[in-house]
This record gives sequence, structure tokens and C-alpha cells, in this order.
Amino acid sequence: MFDKDKAPAVIGFAFIDKTFIFSDIIPLPSTMPRLPLLLITGLLCLALSGLAQKAAEHLPPQGGSDSAIMAEARGAFKLISQSPDSALKLAENELAVAERSGNRRLAALAHSTRGWAWLHKGFYDKTFPDLEQAAQLFHLLHDTLEEMHVLLNIGLAYSNHSEFAKSATYLFRADTLAQLLKDQYAIGEINRQMGILYREQGQYQKAIPYFRESISMFRALHDTIHFMGAVTSLSAVYLAMSLPDSSLVLLQAALPLVEALSGARYEKAMMQEHLGDAYYALARYDKAMESYDRAYNLFVAGNDKADLAYEAINLGKTFTRLKDYRQAENYLLLSYRTNDSLKMVNYSLDAAEQLANLFKATGDWRKAYHWLAIRDSLQDSLNLTALNEKTAQLQAQYEADKKEKEIALLKKDQELNRAIVQRHVVFQRGAVVVVVLLVLIGLLIINRYRVVNKTKRILDLEKMRNRIARDLHDDMGSALSSIHIISKMPPAPDGDGQQAYQRLMKIHEHSGLILENMSDIVWTINPANDTLEKIIFKMQEFAADIFDPLNIDYVFNKDGDFQNVRLGLQTRRDLYLIFKEAVNNAAKYSGCSKVDITIAADNGIVTVDIRDNGVGFDRDAIRGGNGLRNMEERARQIRGQISIASAPGEGTTVNLLVRSHE
Repeated sequence: MFDKDKAPAVIGFAFIDKTFIFSDIIPLPSTMPRLPLLLITGLLCLALSGLAQKAAEHLPPQGGSDSAIMAEARGAFKLISQSPDSALKLAENELAVAERSGNRRLAALAHSTRGWAWLHKGFYDKTFPDLEQAAQLFHLLHDTLEEMHVLLNIGLAYSNHSEFAKSATYLFRADTLAQLLKDQYAIGEINRQMGILYREQGQYQKAIPYFRESISMFRALHDTIHFMGAVTSLSAVYLAMSLPDSSLVLLQAALPLVEALSGARYEKAMMQEHLGDAYYALARYDKAMESYDRAYNLFVAGNDKADLAYEAINLGKTFTRLKDYRQAENYLLLSYRTNDSLKMVNYSLDAAEQLANLFKATGDWRKAYHWLAIRDSLQDSLNLTALNEKTAQLQAQYEADKKEKEIALLKKDQELNRAIVQRHVVFQRGAVVVVVLLVLIGLLIINRYRVVNKTKRILDLEKMRNRIARDLHDDMGSALSSIHIISKMPPAPDGDGQQAYQRLMKIHEHSGLILENMSDIVWTINPANDTLEKIIFKMQEFAADIFDPLNIDYVFNKDGDFQNVRLGLQTRRDLYLIFKEAVNNAAKYSGCSKVDITIAADNGIVTVDIRDNGVGFDRDAIRGGNGLRNMEERARQIRGQISIASAPGEGTTVNLLVRSHE
């Protein structure tokens, strides 16, 4: 069945207030798939709407004959929809005037008018040179808006001519200008036309995002007419993909918006026709008949004979499915007669084919053969007509090509070279900007890293200084104060040697403590002692110094790889001090005869376990003394876990668990 969506497209336009007059007919190839009449016209109407108003804004004030000829140029363009032959004659006159006066804007408008008139007459080979010349002139005039409109029209003309690659090229160029102008209407319609290009090539998955974007844009612009055009375009894709349910849901969602339009009889009829197509694909023929009937009545009210005749075909095929053969025959005969009177051969062919199908269903083979013969005759007529038109076009084009081919090719090459140069310049500038930004970002990151590290080092140094100062004040300060006090005491009376000896021993004890603490501080802050192996060696020395003089038997066990375990300054210091406190407590207070010391490392976790067989103690009964609390506080500072288990007569166990990083 011939598809109305690519049937002779009803195209027309007016220049005032974006009012579109659908009147003239452009013949399109009969082999292309069906789109509703409105779908093909939407892009052209958008591109041309308001054209004269925008053109007037770009024209300098003129008077006398110049104003008259420009008004005539605008009028000629408007006349195309009613009489393309008259518009052609006016365009020829305008070109002659433009050549004599050197008025390039007038020449651009005249080329646009003549090219568009050729398109309305179906002479595509004559259409493209004029439209391309118009686009080039508007480009030289720096009239971006008009250049975009012409590029848009060239893209649609190539689409109608089934030259999809060329159509896409011009649509991309138009889209670039539309983005520059931020013309949302043009961007939306370009998206819709790109969707149509992919759909006509059977690339439905690529078409769908363009249609959805177009729907979203027109809805945001509250442009119901163009919104409906995009919706019905997407609906046709779903039907082509055998997804009639999706098509129906989409159309039903858009139906209230279209029905709310004031007037818009044609648009409402087209919406009903598409609903009928969806219902028909779902085999819901009763609902399809209702929608087709509404569309038919709307076309009757508008006296739109061409669409009325097409809708009669839809009703006829639906009544055939419903087995109401009398009604089917009436509508199909009405369609055939109307199309024949309008000389619409494509629709006549469709009606004849449906009549043949009808009589096949009723078993009337004589009539079925009769209508099949008519269909074949009409098909032959279409092929012959198309062949004759193509021959005439080729003859005319041959003469024109001999004169214009070299010029056209040269201009295209120049334009392409300019575009390539501009693209390279933009790319180079963009690359420079990106490189500069990357360098700046890199410098900022490096600088931030240095500042953070420097700040961290300063904070660590400050913490170390405070810690050393605190240790010197707490430990050595106390010892030095004791030495100072003892040294100031009066000498012993009568040369008491025992008292003097005791004083000297105290001074010796305190000075030894000072030396030990100073040695511990120096050892702790030395980076060479970061490894756990060095700390264990220090612990072994300390344990030997404490237990050997007291004849306490001790065992020092090591388990794990200590070479690669590194501890921070704070962790190293507190771990060692906790160990010292535990060893001192075992030696001084436990009364033990044996101590087991075990140090293990596993997966970055260091465990220190100290067990003695001494008298033990009751933790709750202990009053005073800071040793145990100091051990627990130091473990907390390095985020370690410490447990001290003891009971009277059962010895004491100190267990410390520390991670290898602070």
C-alpha cells in the first residue's frame, strides 16, 4: 500500500506571525515509506516561518525602487505555495535586477525563491544549485539566520530525494548555526528530521533518541503543532518496529494536547489517523474504524479532498477486516473515483489494490482480477511518468551542468577548505587551552601536595618538640630538682659518713635516671630505629639490665617478620615505654622468679605479651600510683589495645596489641 507519509507533501507558508498555509503539492518518490502529511511539512514550515520578518531586520533602510523590488522578492517567495510558475518568473526578474545593481541580498532571496519553486514542481536537480547559491550568498552577507534556514531546506530536499548522506551533511551544518543562534525551534525540528533520516534507512534504534529529544524540546516550548509532528514521527517508528502498543501509548498521551488546540482541524484529523494505524496494527479493528471515521469526518468538514480520499482507503480496508464488505466497497470506490478525478495516481493505485483484496475476500474473482489489472496499469503509468520526468530533468541538467559544474565545484571546495581551516584553528586553540589548563591543574595539585606535606612535617616537628619538652620537664626536671635539693642540704654533723653516702647514692640514682631518659629520647627520635627489629633489640637490652642483677629467669620469644614492620615516632616511643613499665613492675613488685616475654608480628599487627609467676595483685584493691593508668593512656594514644590480667597468687599478664602504622 502506498504510504501517505511520503506521498505528495502538502507544503506552504506565509511570512507573517509564523502562520503556515498548507496548499501546494510537491511530488515525492512513491517508493518511500509512509509519513503523515504534517511530518514532511513541519521542518519546511519551521525553516521558512518568519523568513521575511527576519530578512527585513537585516536589510538597510531603503526607499523608492529598492524597497519595491525587495517587497516583490518577499512576495514571490510567499507566492510559491499558490503558483510556483508565477514565483519562478518573478525570481528570474529579481535575479536580473540583482545582477545589474549588484544587490547580493536580493540575489540570495531570488535564488532561494527559484530553488524552492523548483522543489514544489518536483525538479530536484534544479532545486539544489539555487538553494546552495542562496546559502553561499547569505554566508558572505554574514546573515547567519537566513543561512541556517536555507541549509535546513537543502537538507530536507535531499531527504525527500532519498539522498540521506547529503541530507545529514546539510542538517549538521544547519544544526551548528542553530546552536550558535540558540534557535530552539530549529534545533527541535532538525532533531526530528535526523530521526526521519535514520527511520527511512531502517535504523530505528538511532532514530528514536532524535524523536524523543525533539518531543521534549517542543513540549518545553509549548509548541503543540510541532510537538504533535514529532510524536507522530516516533509513532511511525514504533509501528515499523512492530511495537504497536508503544505507538498507541505515545499517541494517547499526546491526544489531549492536540484536542485542546483551538481549530487545528487538520492536526486533529492526522492524530486520529495515526491512532487508527496503531489500533489496526493491534488488530483492534473496531477501534481503528472509530479513529479513521473521526479523521474522515474532519477532512470532510475541511473539504480536504486528497486526505478525505486517503482516509476512505483506511476505512475500506478496516471494514474489510470487519467483514462489512458493502461498507468497504462503498468507501474504496469513493476513494478511487476521488483520486482519479484529482489525478492522484498513487492513491488510485492504493484504492485499486484494496478493492482487489476485498473481492478476493468475498470470492468474486472476476472483480478481483479486474481491479488487479487496473492496479498494474496504474503502476505502469507511474513508472512511465517518473521515467519521462527523469529524462526531461536530465536533459535540462546536462545543459546547466556544462556551464555551472566547474564553478559549483570550485565554490564547494573553497567552502570546504574554509570549514576545514576553521575547524583546525578551533581544534588548535582548544588543544592549547586544554594543555594550559592541565598544566595549571598539575601545578596546583603539586603545590597543594607540597603545602600539605610541609604543614604535616611542621605539625609533626611541633608535636615532637612538645613531647621532648614535656619529657624533659616531667622526668629529668624532677630528677634534677631532687639532685639540686640534696646538694643544698647542710653537711652531716660530726662527719657522719653514712648520711653523706646515702645522699651521694640518691644523687647517683637520679643522675642515672636522667641519663637513661635522655638515652631513650635520643633513641626514639632517631629515624634509623623505625623498624620493629630495632625496638625489640632495645627491649632485650632493657630486660637484661633489669632481670640479670636480680637473678630472675626470663625468656624472650620472637615470632614473625619484623624487618619490614615500621612504626611511627609516637607509636615507637609509647610501645617501648609501656614495655619498660611492665618489666619494671614485674621486677620490683611481683616477687617473681620467671618472666615470659613474647613479641609477634602478623599482617601489620604487633603483639607484646609479658607474663610473670609473681604474687599478683587485686586491681580493685590498688590505691594510688600512676603506672597502670599511664600504660593504658599510652596505649589509647597510639590506638592500641592493652589488657592487664592479675589475681593474688596467680601472677600478672600484660598483653598489648598495636598496628604497624599510626
